[in-house]
Parts: sequence; structure tokens; C-alpha cells
Amino acid sequence: MKNEKKNNISLSDEDLLRYNKHILLDEIGIDGIELLNTKHIAIIGLGGIGCPLAQYLSTSGIGTITLIDSDIIEETNLQRQVLYTGLDIGKYKVDIASTKIKKMNPKLNVFTSKLRFCKDTSKIIRNVDMVIDATDNFSTRTAINAATIKYKKPLIMGAAIEMQGQISVFRNDHKDMPCYNCLYSDIEDQATSCMNQGVLSSLTGAVGSILATEAIKVLLSMSETLESKLLLIDFKNMIFRNIKIVKDKKCCVCNEL
Repeated sequence: MKNEKKNNISLSDEDLLRYNKHILLDEIGIDGIELLNTKHIAIIGLGGIGCPLAQYLSTSGIGTITLIDSDIIEETNLQRQVLYTGLDIGKYKVDIASTKIKKMNPKLNVFTSKLRFCKDTSKIIRNVDMVIDATDNFSTRTAINAATIKYKKPLIMGAAIEMQGQISVFRNDHKDMPCYNCLYSDIEDQATSCMNQGVLSSLTGAVGSILATEAIKVLLSMSETLESKLLLIDFKNMIFRNIKIVKDKKCCVCNEL
């Protein structure tokens, strides 16, 4: 993991100008920006969802971001992974993404890791305030879910396949709340990955934007979030709907960790 710069929590005149449009929001204000500036978010996965997510959070007032991804950039990524260009092919996503978001906000404190997230590497998130899962496979998502329960971190998850998206907020930092495994109890038996399916590029941008929005809302304790809800997005028919997630009393993950 690489630390690029130490964060300065106090707001300067430059900060007041940079975050002016957020400061003008009653829901955020100066106090909100000062609070966001103390927060550390881990983003796992820097693909079609992770790129816009990292971009928006880097300019929102968040003080520290850890980027976690073991992949290198390929030409097929360029259709939707907006932080990369053809010149970046063959390079690690975390290296290019960290450089790009630092250019957008030079005061941002950025950490990077090329480790593949799993049970053995999960301690990488133990000192963050929030984890956002923008990965594309079930095995990694289950590992992230278990780790955030272990370290008591709020978890925001997003997915996009074909023309459908899903977003949810799991308060794994609280007791007796549903987790990702409560929603997909048979997750270990599923081998489906987004890697071999088509996806609409604009959908990944929308999901990434909603993830960034939910992250800010949770960190600032805004009342209406997607906590214990599943937002389903159907871009083909332009339909959005919410489903309530109920805790599974027999869940083998959140009832045992």
C-alpha cells in the first residue's frame, strides 16, 4: 500500500472555493465538508462502476481514499472505465486511477493496493471509515461482506449487468442488521461473473454516481439512504424500484462473525 500525501483537515480558502457548491447545500455546508475531509473510504474495484465512483468522491470533500484492484487495463475496459485511455493499456488500474484523481484534487490523500481482496488480505480495510464494493464477482463480494462485518464497517455495494443495476447499503457496523449474504444466501453456489456479460456503459456511470451519493449521505448521517434496501435499476425500460432487505436469522455470515 502506498501513501501519496498526508491530509490537511482544516479548510483553506482554496477548499472553500473548491467545495463551494457542496457548502451551499443545507444538507452538507461547511461542517459537512470538514467532516468528510476527516473520512477515509476504501473503494474495491476500479472498473466501470469504480471509475466514476472514485472520480466523484475524489472531488466531493472526502479526505482519504484507498483504491484496491489487482487488474491491469485492457482495451475492452475503455468502453466504460472512464479514467483510462488507450495509452494506459497494460498498466495497473490503481496506478492510473490514483494519478488521475490526484490531478483532480491535489490535496486528496490516496492509498493504493494491488492485492486481490480475499480473507487473507482483508485487514487492509480495518482502519477505514467505509468500504464501497464495485467489484464484478460473487466470491470477492462475499469476502468483502465478511470482512466489513468482522471490522464493523458500513458497506455500500453496486453492480451492473447488461442494462440492469443494483445498489444497496449494508450497515455492517451495527448489530442485528441484514448483510449481503442475507440477500443472497446461496451465494457460494453461484459462479456467475459480470466479466463475460455485456454491460451498457452509461449504466455503470449511473451506478457509480449513486454509490458516491450514498457514501456521502451515510457519512453525514442523512436520514434517507438505501440502508437495508436494494435499489433495482432497469435502464432498458427506465424503471427504478426499491426492495426492503430483511435480516436472515439463519445467515451463516452475520450471525456467526
